[in-house]
Amino acid sequence: MVSFASFASSTVSAQNNTYDVIVAGRTIGSLKVFDNEAKNDTETHRIESDFKVLFYKGKYATKTDFVQGKLVSAVSAHHVNGDLKEKTQTKTSAKSLYEIWFSGEDAEDKPKKAFNTPINNTVTSLYYKEPINITQVYSERYGQMCKIKKLSEGNYGVDLPDGKQGIYTYKNGQCQEVKTDLAGFKLRIVLNEGKNTLK
Repeated sequence: MVSFASFASSTVSAQNNTYDVIVAGRTIGSLKVFDNEAKNDTETHRIESDFKVLFYKGKYATKTDFVQGKLVSAVSAHHVNGDLKEKTQTKTSAKSLYEIWFSGEDAEDKPKKAFNTPINNTVTSLYYKEPINITQVYSERYGQMCKIKKLSEGNYGVDLPDGKQGIYTYKNGQCQEVKTDLAGFKLRIVLNEGKNTLK
């Protein structure tokens, strides 16, 4: 699989988790969660996904950086058939806590916006830890907070700004499966134990 060159960085650590991307019972691609790169008071979370269904070939990636538990930057990018569909960048700012820029085909009319809520957890973080006692997460893609609630033991629902809900399932604190929607496709993202790699 070809990875996002713009998100490439050297991993210094232990393990990457690989998930199968499934639509209607068929595996159409994969999603890789890179090991949490933690040094001193900083953490980096990163996921990359690519998938192909019919005439639609997509790539999706996010990278988030935290210092002392607070988000300092995030970038989310979605490519379709080689073209940049949407890209969202979130960075700390002197004027407000964060500034958010939108670019790509789907973002021509979206203005830059300021955001004044501290961010400690993001949607990408959900691949790294079970959201115990967390009531909201920041969507790197949409540039806004999303409510999260516990549905049952090990199951959590994230209310997305587009009106849809992502459902995250955990076992022993590890994310096992995500049910979500991307570009009109209902996706199941399922942990593939056999593909997890030691780095």
